[in-house]
Amino acid sequence: MFQLKKGAAGQLALGLTILAASSLASAPSALAARPTSPTGMFVIGDASAATQNSVLFWGAQWWKDNSLSGGVAPASFKGFADSADPSTAQCGDTWTTRPGNSSEPPETLSGDVPMIVSTTVTKSGPVISGNVNEIVLVRVDPGYEGNPGHAGTGTIVGVICDSNGGPVNS
Repeated sequence: MFQLKKGAAGQLALGLTILAASSLASAPSALAARPTSPTGMFVIGDASAATQNSVLFWGAQWWKDNSLSGGVAPASFKGFADSADPSTAQCGDTWTTRPGNSSEPPETLSGDVPMIVSTTVTKSGPVISGNVNEIVLVRVDPGYEGNPGHAGTGTIVGVICDSNGGPVNS
């Protein structure tokens, strides 16, 4: 179960149940049941993403703690892609966002959460963009806050889709 909660801009609370990593064989149907409201998704660098790896998905040092096969991410990217819609995101998509806290990440986060794995993150003017190489399931550690001074960390517990665009059965 994961929940995204936004505050002042209009209380938004979304819930989703996704099967545990041991039963990801049915992940495509669980993925289809995701909420339809566009809320954004967190991003992890592809060279940092492997099942059972601990990852940093949000924070001031995202660009230092996430390795990308396509080069170094801009320092102004903190890990949240606000244009990515968790109800429709697929491998092969692209995403855009704004720098830092301007991306409006959720105030709280818990449980197992689908996250994007990108090979490239670039910046052109005020727009940061990247690709959706994979979508993984991350078990979020306690301590996340929507402020990049409070890092968001977790452990990858499964893969929902891979760079070939298809679902992965673990």
